Amino acid sequence: MQEIFEWTIDWLTLASAAGLALWIAGAIYFDLGLHDKLNRLLALVWCVSVVAVFVYWQPTWQPFFALFGCAIIFIGWWLRKKPSHDRDWDPSVAVLPKVDRYGDVVTIESIRNFEYRSLTDFTPRYETRTYRLENLKGADIIFFNWGSKWMSHPVLVFDFGPDGRICGSIEVRYRQGQKYAILRSLYRQQELIFLVADERDVILRRTKYSGNQVGHLYRFQASTEELRTVFLDYVDAINRLYDKPRWYNGLCANCTTSFYRLPHSRLRLDWRVLANSQLDRALYNDGKLDRSLPFEELHRYAAINDIANDAPEFGFGDYLRHELDRRRNAR
Repeated sequence: MQEIFEWTIDWLTLASAAGLALWIAGAIYFDLGLHDKLNRLLALVWCVSVVAVFVYWQPTWQPFFALFGCAIIFIGWWLRKKPSHDRDWDPSVAVLPKVDRYGDVVTIESIRNFEYRSLTDFTPRYETRTYRLENLKGADIIFFNWGSKWMSHPVLVFDFGPDGRICGSIEVRYRQGQKYAILRSLYRQQELIFLVADERDVILRRTKYSGNQVGHLYRFQASTEELRTVFLDYVDAINRLYDKPRWYNGLCANCTTSFYRLPHSRLRLDWRVLANSQLDRALYNDGKLDRSLPFEELHRYAAINDIANDAPEFGFGDYLRHELDRRRNAR
C-alpha cells in the first residue's frame, strides 16, 4: 500500500510538472517577443532542460519545487505584459465603440456597418446611433457554429422597437494577419473587443462571407428589467474597455466567459460556458429560450443562413424574423 501511495504521488507530481513546463514553453514561444525561430529554440531548450533535471535529480519532489520556483518568477514577468490599443489591427476590429448616456438616452459611436463583397473586400462604414432605454422591448441570441461540436460564437441582439436593433458581440481583437488558434488564445497574444454592430453586418459576415458558419437565432426569454440590466452592463464594459485595454483569453476572457463576468450576470459554473456549442441547449433547459417546442425542433427552425443570405438590405431584421416565424407556423 505504501508503494502504491508513493507511486501515485510521483505520477501526480510528474503530471503537474509536465503541465506547468509545457505552459511555460508556450509562453516562451508566443510571448517572449523575439524572432519566431529563436522563440521556438528557447522553448525546446526549456523542455529538454526540464526533462533532464527530472531524470537526473531525485527524489521527484525536489526538482518539482525548483520548477515551481522558476514558474513563479516567470509568471511574475508574464503578468507584467500589458495589453494595448496601439496595434496594427485587422480592419474589422480596428475601431472601438464608445457610449454616451444621458438619463434614458444612450448614444453609441462607431457602430460597425460594413458593406461586404468578401471578407477582404468591403467598404468600411461606422455609424452613430441613439437609443432610448424605454424602447428596449426584447432581445435575441444568435449562435454561429463552424462545424465544431464544442465551440460556437454567441451574439446578443437588443431590440429597441422604433429605434431599431443593435448587436453586441464579444470578440478577439485580431491584429493584421492573425487567425484564431486555441493555443495562442491561452497566452498574451490578442486583445478583447466588445463590438457593437448592425445585425446585418454581423450576420452576413459569418453566414454569407465566412463560408462555413451556420447561424441559429433564438428569442431570448427575459423581463424588460433584466434586458435593461444586461444592456447597461454591456455599455459600461464598452466604455471601460475604451479607457483601458484587456487581454483576450480562450478560457478566462472569451466571448462567453466575459459575458458571465459582467457585474449583474449570474455566475454560471457550467462546462457549457467553455464548450459553448452546447450553450443554447443549456439556456433552453433554463427556460431562457422558447420551450413550446422540443429543443431539436426549435433548433431546426432557428437556422438563419438561407433566409439571411437572400434578405433585402432595407428591413433586413424584420424580414429575417418574419420568415423564421412563417417557417415555424408552416410546420
